[in-house]
This record gives sequence, structure tokens and C-alpha cells, in this order.
Amino acid sequence: MANRIYFANQQVAFKPDGSTSWNVAHGVQSVAVTTTFNLEQAFEIGQLSIYENIEGVPDVEVSCSKVLDGYTLLYHLATDEDSHATAHGPDLAGRSNASTVIALGIWPDTSNSATSTVTPSQQMEASGMFASSVSYNFPLEDNFSEDVTLVGNNKGWKSSTSAIGCSAPGWIFNTSAGVFEGGDVPIGTGGINRRENIAFADLSARLAAPNSGFDYTKLPTQIPGVDSEGWYDPKAASNTTHVQSITVSTDLGREELFELGTRQPYARVVTFPVEVTCDIEVLSISGDMINAFADGCLTSTDSCTGIQDNLVAETIRIATCEGTRIFLGDNNKLASVNYGGGDAGGGNVTVTYSYSTFNDFTVIHPQDPNVSGSGWWVGRSGYLQ
Repeated sequence: MANRIYFANQQVAFKPDGSTSWNVAHGVQSVAVTTTFNLEQAFEIGQLSIYENIEGVPDVEVSCSKVLDGYTLLYHLATDEDSHATAHGPDLAGRSNASTVIALGIWPDTSNSATSTVTPSQQMEASGMFASSVSYNFPLEDNFSEDVTLVGNNKGWKSSTSAIGCSAPGWIFNTSAGVFEGGDVPIGTGGINRRENIAFADLSARLAAPNSGFDYTKLPTQIPGVDSEGWYDPKAASNTTHVQSITVSTDLGREELFELGTRQPYARVVTFPVEVTCDIEVLSISGDMINAFADGCLTSTDSCTGIQDNLVAETIRIATCEGTRIFLGDNNKLASVNYGGGDAGGGNVTVTYSYSTFNDFTVIHPQDPNVSGSGWWVGRSGYLQ
């Protein structure tokens, strides 16, 4: 039994529903578990006291964060359907129905790692868990990171060899399933990726490998300093903007589907359409350079009304040195632009460009454990452009 729980004596692992093969998550920074028991009150005429406090289906939410370090992404661990699944694509729709089991092991605090030589003192498993929200953060002054929230209705704790309360067979940490012996290190190019590890393509790289454009970051052309093809080179002498951060996020808005005869849902489906957002912050040297007029200002004109648009559809793709590839398709439109800072307190002016699209969210990584993952990576040009 541990006297306390802290980062060195916890371990998080995933497996596809119906599988016996576990994958331990590397680079995890935090894990949080929230359980909500949904109660519905019934009263009756004739008394003030409650008639019955009816218990519904519990909601279990597990939130995890990891650094981008070359190891498998949490989103991929949570949507790995293993060899028993039918073929699908790496995009949002293809991953939408995959469920997972997530386990949390707790080792004695006398161990300096989740080691395989010591049996964990306690463990939790949550089954039938679905990815509910995903975000990727590429900041200026911190590590690149991934945040994933999973939702489900079943969670069990076990201490030593006896289940607490309900029976829950098939525990991952029955004896000793720790994998960290105090020597775990990042495996991705650049280690834990930071600001220098965004893969931007300079002109020489594009000329040397003209067919490898899908392996570089591509930004909206409306942002000053990004050329007409979406390329941005921070090392160029003529560079006229300085990207400070990029954040990509989506909320899948899972809906529970019920049927008579059972209390638990038979499915938790994604409520399409799903909005995907991308915020790009730059240190401005020219203003936001975005025009906005009631009747538009582009050269193309509606032949019926004569009204022009202010916006064009943009392509967004993020590539990192450790292997993460995020493609948001070709129909991203600027939802808002915020110019601020530069006040008398001495701050610099920053501009945040917020783009929105729907249903386009393809994430590929060379360490994807899905049986199709290696094929997706090899053929990533077909999924990322």
C-alpha cells in the first residue's frame, strides 16, 4: 500500500475492447478520472420527502495528457481496433466507433518506477471508453503536447487480489505488468518536441524532395509571411511574421443510444457534424492584414447578387519532427482574428487567427498500433493532402 500517489508510481495502459494485448502509454504528464452518478428525483403528492432517488447510468470520464516524444499518441491508443476490426481509414469517421479499455496502475511509493519486479498495490480499469475530445498544443515556451478525454459508463478498482465491490475479471496488473524500470527515454527525432521541432519546409527542401510536401507544415495563406502555396519558412531572411503557437482541437460530442431492457447504452456515437478548430498566434510586425467588408472584397463575384466574399478556403497541415501529422483538410475558413497587446506596459502585439472546419481531422503517426497504422504511415501522402 502506498502512502501517497505521485508521478513515479503510476502507469497508464490501453487495449482495444475484446483484445488481450495491452499498450502502455509513454510520456504521460497527467491523468484524471471523474465519475458522475446520474440521479433523477421522483416526488409524490402528499409528502415533501423524496419518493425515490433513482440511479441512472454512471458517467466515467478519463482525461490524459502526454508530450509528443515519438511514442504512440493517446488518440491512437484510444482508437486502436486491433486485428479483429474491419478495415477503416485514419480520419475522424474511420476512428469514430473504436472503443478502448484504459487501465491505471498504482505502485507502492517505495518504488521509484512502475517496475515489473514489484506488484502494484491498486489498479483501475475503465472499459467501453470512447474518445470524446482531442487537442494538440504547439506552444512557444513549453513541450508539444496532446490532451485526450475518454468517456464511458464502466469503471472498476481492485486492491491486491480482491475486487472492491463488483466483480471485474481480466485485470492487467494481476501480478506485475510495470514497464518502466527508470530508464525510459523519448524515441522520436528531437526527443520531446518543442518550438524548434515543427517541420517547416524551406525552398531548398521543397526543391530537393518535391513529392514530400505532405511531410511539412502548411499554414493558411491569409497569414502574413505565408506564401501563396501555404509554405512558411521562419529561417528566411525575408520572413515577415513570427509564429508563436498553434493549437488544434475538436470535441466529438458523444451521444448515448439506449434501448428498452437494459440500463446501459448500446452505443456512444459521434454527433456529426463535428467542428475542428485551429488557432494560430503570431507576433505581428504588420497588423493582422485581414480585410472585412459587408459586401466582401475578393475579386470573385456572385453572378446573381454581385456580392463578394471576404474569405477563401485554406489548407492546414501540422508536421513535427517526432512523427505527428495532423491534416485538417482544404476547407478551413477564418472564423475570427484577434489583434491585441502592445500596451503601455511594454508587451508586444500578437494576432491570433482562429480557423474552423468540420469533420476533417486526420492524425497519423509512425507508432500507431492499429494493424493498418503502418500502411497509413507509408501511404500518408494520400491522407495528408
